[in-house]
Amino acid sequence: MLADVQSNVVEKAEELQKQDIDAYPFQFDLADTSTFQPLVEFISKEFRKLDALINNAAMLVDMGKHPSDLSEELFRKVMEVNYIGPFLLTQKLVPLLKKSEAGRIVNLSNQVAQLKQLSDMNSPLREDICSAYQSSKIGVNAMTVLYAKELEEFGIKVNSCCPGWVDSAMNTEELPDYGEGARPKTLSEGADTSVWLATLSEDGPTAGFYTDRERIDW
Repeated sequence: MLADVQSNVVEKAEELQKQDIDAYPFQFDLADTSTFQPLVEFISKEFRKLDALINNAAMLVDMGKHPSDLSEELFRKVMEVNYIGPFLLTQKLVPLLKKSEAGRIVNLSNQVAQLKQLSDMNSPLREDICSAYQSSKIGVNAMTVLYAKELEEFGIKVNSCCPGWVDSAMNTEELPDYGEGARPKTLSEGADTSVWLATLSEDGPTAGFYTDRERIDW
């Protein structure tokens, strides 16, 4: 599976390069912080700054698992990839973002991790349980606000977003029934809010949680 992903990334980069678009495939592992520094050095050498960081990588492997059902191994694995890795990678890349005239950070989260929704015992999503994934995305939302506060004075905007139900590799047969006629978004539709947040103007928002370009509750 990993080899397939790597091959697809290289192929996509080559496809973009044929369109005269600068694209560079680079492999690193969110669960292994020793792989972060080579990425930082690559960006520093090639571009000297970083304009936008979109923390999109995540894993959903615990559908239907309540907290007491989680093994320590699975819980730690999900937290490493979904939360700890992005937190520490962002930390490494902050100096390069500060060199940008309009640095932007976008953290991909999910509405199933909204505390307002989770604390509503009558929520229609009450049975949508994936305890490790939800916990990791709550961490991502906290990280969003904390980095937004720290980086506001440097003009760097930091926001979370939920892309919605997207036709991607994360989809599994265990996903909930979204109703008759419902369809997943295309990859372009799913990426729309992320791209919008990554290209916000100077007067754009920070420290917010969005879906379909609309602000939602934490």
